[in-house]
Amino acid sequence: MKTLCLDIGNTSIKKTISLNNKIGKIKHLNYSKNYPDKVYNFLEKDLIALDLICICSVVPEINKFITKRFNKYANKIFFVQKSKLKKFIDSSVNINQLGTDRAINVLAVSKFYLKNKNFIIVDLGTATTIDIVKNNKYFGGIILPGVKTSYANLIDLASGIKEIKFHQSKKIIGKDTKGALLAGYNTGYKLLIEAYIELLQKKYRNKFKVIFTGGYASYTLNRQSKFTYKEDITLLGISYYRNLYLK
Repeated sequence: MKTLCLDIGNTSIKKTISLNNKIGKIKHLNYSKNYPDKVYNFLEKDLIALDLICICSVVPEINKFITKRFNKYANKIFFVQKSKLKKFIDSSVNINQLGTDRAINVLAVSKFYLKNKNFIIVDLGTATTIDIVKNNKYFGGIILPGVKTSYANLIDLASGIKEIKFHQSKKIIGKDTKGALLAGYNTGYKLLIEAYIELLQKKYRNKFKVIFTGGYASYTLNRQSKFTYKEDITLLGISYYRNLYLK
């Protein structure tokens, strides 16, 4: 059965159709939870056409909106439940405060990368999360302001800094404000994350498989050959979840 998989983040939604744990083309929507009708238009045709919709969401307001606006399709809409993923979460972790997307990512890597059991998952979205997986269980993690979020707030708060269009740059310093921002945006943020990964590897004396995912991962860090980039980790996890728990 074809399934619509939805990954609902704070500022964007990704959707794809999955069949037998294989996912199709990914479509994106940037949105604001203050204007949810845009979400309705993005999902309406799929909800009508498909028999099952599986949703991983970190935005309760959008969950309520979908449940209410698509009430007549309630029998085919399923939200990922963290309670079903307990075996992928270490007992030391407070599951109630763990984002559903971070839990579903553990399911994804454990099923997709069968030769590995230890991972560091770096998810670059509205927030940047760095999560440790030991023996295929979520062990803990870090939350940082997302790269775009950080610079959007800086530009908003600092009157001497004007909004610029960010792009890739290998420069490590700038000769003007724009150049300095680009150096920090590219090199500075990358070094911050790489240093944290190195710290974690030393702390736990483990050679983790490092995976980058999320909306800004390909733009910022995926060219590092020592790391793996996989855009669709969360959607892949939703597909696995559907086949494991929604038979």
